Amino acid sequence: MNSFLALRDHDLTAFTPERRVRVQREVERDLRTAELIASIVQLFGPVMADTLNVMGGGDSLLNKADYLTIRETEDDDPFDAAPGGPSEIIR
Repeated sequence: MNSFLALRDHDLTAFTPERRVRVQREVERDLRTAELIASIVQLFGPVMADTLNVMGGGDSLLNKADYLTIRETEDDDPFDAAPGGPSEIIR
């Protein structure tokens, strides 16, 4: 066998474990970055699209009960008291 080929094989076997670990770390880092970007798009994309839709005059696509506000006619006070708060201070 040629001594240069033997030297190349020796170098490959010496650096393979180190290289494998380095490549694995880089791939894991890239996957974490891709997951972060995908999570941001998945969480904020629909909300941003809905916000732009409402700002443009359309109806909200995400009609969830926790986003709606309580109007004075929808007051659910069990004691039938007048709604209080900052609006009475201004009057």
